[in-house]
Amino acid sequence: MLRDHSLRFLAALVPLLLLTAWPGQAQSLPDHGAFTELLEEIVETPLVDYQVLMQQRDRLDGYVDALGRTSMSQLESAPTNDQLAFWLNAYNACMLQLVADHYPIERGGVGFSQRVRNMATSRPDNSVWWIRDVFDGEFCTVAGEERSLDEIEHEIIRPVFEEPRIHFAVNCAAYDCPQLREEAYVGDRLEEQLDDQVERLMAMSRHFRIEDGNPPTLRVNRVLDWFSEDFGGEEGIPEFFAPYLSGDEREAVLRDDVQVDFFDYDWTLNDVHAEPEGS
Repeated sequence: MLRDHSLRFLAALVPLLLLTAWPGQAQSLPDHGAFTELLEEIVETPLVDYQVLMQQRDRLDGYVDALGRTSMSQLESAPTNDQLAFWLNAYNACMLQLVADHYPIERGGVGFSQRVRNMATSRPDNSVWWIRDVFDGEFCTVAGEERSLDEIEHEIIRPVFEEPRIHFAVNCAAYDCPQLREEAYVGDRLEEQLDDQVERLMAMSRHFRIEDGNPPTLRVNRVLDWFSEDFGGEEGIPEFFAPYLSGDEREAVLRDDVQVDFFDYDWTLNDVHAEPEGS
């Protein structure tokens, strides 16, 4: 009798042991190290060598496959920073994959709606806008579902994480998009990485400039105009940058009468082998 009870106890215990013996293993997210190694090879800050990417396409596809095999339950059980790092990497990897599918990008129009065609005709010949359904087409499998770039950014990253610094981290493959980082985002360093992305943009006068005057003018990348609501409206943009500044610059952006203006945006592909508009 004792033996029977022991067997039943062990039978009930085994499933629990399988679930708890290696708690990190069953719920672990993909290792982003492979993506970092690829980015180190293709990113020539602030641009990308897409010809090298084409030679390394299998490595990119392998990483995106790993993102696709990740389940939503795995993501939801991970720390918040790990989740956000996952989705930022997913957006950037999927965009790279889409560009690689159409590289070299050339002016086209087959299958475009009239609305998209009208928008695209004002873009450079090698802009991602000449890729059909570039932002709203479902082409990239992430966390078990085919998703569009718009879904990843506007239905997952922005509303779920409410983190304005993501606009310095997702890369839309344009010359004036905040630059693609030469490493993957990782949860345990995400705060540092996001702050660094903000500071990198601020270091480039084509993206960030404080112009003297009475009142002074803060000129910034137009991405912040498109997503100003994530910064508390246009008036929140100077306040967002203030902690990254000191002295006279900080004082200037915190003036009640500071003016905010936005640079024109160049949609030329961020390719080391391309010439940006006006160059």
